[in-house]
Amino acid sequence: MVKDELVRELGGIEAACAPGSTGDEASGGDNGVPLCLYRVVSGLTHEAWQRLKEELELGAWRAAPHHALLAPSDEPQLLRFLSCEMDRARLCQQPLALALVEPEDPEAFDTVFDLARAQLRSFDLAARLDSGTIALVLSGTPLAAAERLIGAMLRRIRQICEPTLVCSAGLVGYGGLVQLTAEALLERAEKSVEDARRLGGNRLEVAPSADAVLASRETLVRASEKHFLFTGKKLPE
Repeated sequence: MVKDELVRELGGIEAACAPGSTGDEASGGDNGVPLCLYRVVSGLTHEAWQRLKEELELGAWRAAPHHALLAPSDEPQLLRFLSCEMDRARLCQQPLALALVEPEDPEAFDTVFDLARAQLRSFDLAARLDSGTIALVLSGTPLAAAERLIGAMLRRIRQICEPTLVCSAGLVGYGGLVQLTAEALLERAEKSVEDARRLGGNRLEVAPSADAVLASRETLVRASEKHFLFTGKKLPE
């Protein structure tokens, strides 16, 4: 009964949107503005939709996760949490890692998000971003350990999801050695996932620890200043 109603509804929409259906012959047929129709179907999984789509020959129709269209981004919450954890890293000298996971198929987003969140600890954070990316904050986790964890997570995602799913990931670490904003750390993670995507996807790209690079640069500057004070000469570049 539900399937019959769905077929009638979609058939009516397709008939109404067919070229020339408006009766306006001056419009030139199918030169109208593309239209996206949105309908919420509660409880319909990606797998069930694929079966329904094949059974009813709905090749012209696509499904997207409900949150991708309506739910607000978790980015403000992510930046607040990340800023607090970075303060903790500076005070307690405990590292953290920030990973971005990006499934290429938006219909697989909810499944990937649930799989990723299920493998986190209670004090970590998983957040949805408007870009279709999943952000994972791993508190108190060194970069090497985070790389192993995210690598295992991606393998688990490929086992559960469709084998053809392309999923890119970027990872950056922070050890609290220098002052750095949450936005700056997020930008570094975004650059890493962009590199993974550019290299074909289905891979994890790991950036150097953000503050380690800055800290080594600051150390070099201080060494150069001391050398100049004592010798009157600058260190070679």
